[in-house]
Amino acid sequence: MRFMPWKCPRCGQAAAGTLETVPGLALLMFDDNGQAEYSGETTIDWNDQATDLDESGKVILECSNHHRWPAEYED
Repeated sequence: MRFMPWKCPRCGQAAAGTLETVPGLALLMFDDNGQAEYSGETTIDWNDQATDLDESGKVILECSNHHRWPAEYED
């Protein structure tokens, strides 16, 4: 696969990876009155992980300095 640009426009570092969204379900605990609290656990659905795209459909890359930029993706 290829990305253009593959280096950060701000600092010149190569991309460390693509920005991803991974859905998760934050589990709740209810008391007898229906009051809820987070249980402190989230189950992650890795099968629905998706690469984030900008409004024009470009992949979002991030460098080791945490700069983000859109890039064209070629398989």
